[in-house]
Amino acid sequence: MLLLCTLQQISDTPFVFKATGKRVYSIEEALYHVYHYWRESAEEFASASMSAWVEGLGLSGLAAKIRGLADISSFSKRMLAFLSIIEYFSDTELAQLNTHLLSWEHRVEWERLKDRADQLVSRGEPAKALPLYRRAIKHEENANLLNNMAIAYMQLGSYNQSAKLLAKALATQPDNASILLHYAQATILHGDYENANAALVQAEKSNPGCADILFLQGLMLFHQKDYAAALNWFLRAKAKCEASLPEAEAAPILFRISHKIAETYVQLHQYDKALASLITNDPAYHVKMSEIYAAWGHAHMPEAIRHLYQAIESEHNGPIRGALWTKLAMYYRMDYDWQRADEAIVNALASESSATLLENARIKKGMGRMREYRAGLGVALKRLVEDYRAGE
Repeated sequence: MLLLCTLQQISDTPFVFKATGKRVYSIEEALYHVYHYWRESAEEFASASMSAWVEGLGLSGLAAKIRGLADISSFSKRMLAFLSIIEYFSDTELAQLNTHLLSWEHRVEWERLKDRADQLVSRGEPAKALPLYRRAIKHEENANLLNNMAIAYMQLGSYNQSAKLLAKALATQPDNASILLHYAQATILHGDYENANAALVQAEKSNPGCADILFLQGLMLFHQKDYAAALNWFLRAKAKCEASLPEAEAAPILFRISHKIAETYVQLHQYDKALASLITNDPAYHVKMSEIYAAWGHAHMPEAIRHLYQAIESEHNGPIRGALWTKLAMYYRMDYDWQRADEAIVNALASESSATLLENARIKKGMGRMREYRAGLGVALKRLVEDYRAGE
């Protein structure tokens, strides 16, 4: 079919697509370029520079249409509207392109949702991340998305749900070492040691002696309460990490290992060794120190409280600040300092977490304020149910 050009003369001024470097001298050439390079043209076809160039061609009506594209929120609809500003492409051609546009638009959407969710998980807010992951999975279900969503569930203590997601991810990428190790961790925490051991055996084949595998072997023994054997594996993991990884890469892994070594020493009632095993530049150093002193016994509670205050001061307005105030209130309650416990929990209540609400109820009960205790307990139980349903 013969198509007549909108203008019968060639423009002296081309439009240059920055992403491709292509120069076009007519609206038809611009449409042809955008149709065939729509990904690369995504930021340019509806730009102010495009409408200004079209205006310069003497096509003010088309320029106004291009400026109006900004009101169309959907990328695919915006693209098709641009490609339809003149009768250049057939309905069939536009329909074929629309299939690709919708697929790409959905992929971009899930990636954006995933990025937002990943950021929340890294900030220690996995509960806020889960709805974003669920929305992302409606657009695209893939191994990386399932893996990251599983990590969020693991942080929330939903180990069975985490393991199920990781098993689904492994079904598509059975040789993915990272997903395999996360699956081993989730199954260990869920108490499924048979599947955990199978995953570690598989991981060992491709990466023998890996520090993460050594750590998870220790974690499995720890959860089976074989603390002496677990300690041996944790110490081996620490030595392997220090010997095989650059300092910057090793640091976060060593923090995690040192925490578990400390927890193991606590289980063995070797509290001085637990304190000595911590790394002083660990961001969670003061929190872990407070936990060790609290576990040591009532006589060491003042040290536990002191370290927790230091942790709260360093956290400023971070996402775990509410949880730290809750823990401080619990320590004061354990120390029978009801007034300070009540003052501390007030600082935590803004977080409205189930743990905070439960601690508030316990404090009110300890103070003999039974009406407030019953009301607070009701609110806490309601929040626990909501959290459970959100995690399903």
